[in-house]
Amino acid sequence: MTARMPTGPIRIHLGQMPPMLRRLINTASASRFAAIAIGLVSGALIALPAVMAAVASGGAGHGDYVAARALFPVPMLLTHFQNDRIGALSIAAGLLQYPFYGALLGWSVARKNYLPAFVVIVAHMIAASVCFAGTLPNFT
Repeated sequence: MTARMPTGPIRIHLGQMPPMLRRLINTASASRFAAIAIGLVSGALIALPAVMAAVASGGAGHGDYVAARALFPVPMLLTHFQNDRIGALSIAAGLLQYPFYGALLGWSVARKNYLPAFVVIVAHMIAASVCFAGTLPNFT
């Protein structure tokens, strides 16, 4: 009788692993979660003054929105889909933007792979450039 080799992916449950390896995997998962959570909270804390600066630059509708365009470029670009007004979609995107940035940065640090964070930073800068290029006629 010949031995059969498994044909699918080999799955090992944590209970079948040696205790030292189990602790190492649990620690890595916990540290990734902690890095993401710390990034998320840090992003939320950074969002508070950013939102205040954006609202202040709006000047109750009579401002130049410079801080809003620089700090929240994607939500400001979303105004094109909301009759050139800052609506619920832009507000939701703006409130979630910095917590997302923080969580992504925490995840990138935990994985030691900074490319996703770099891509988001470059996308933010491109969106901000588009915002200042005259594409937002009601917010100049």
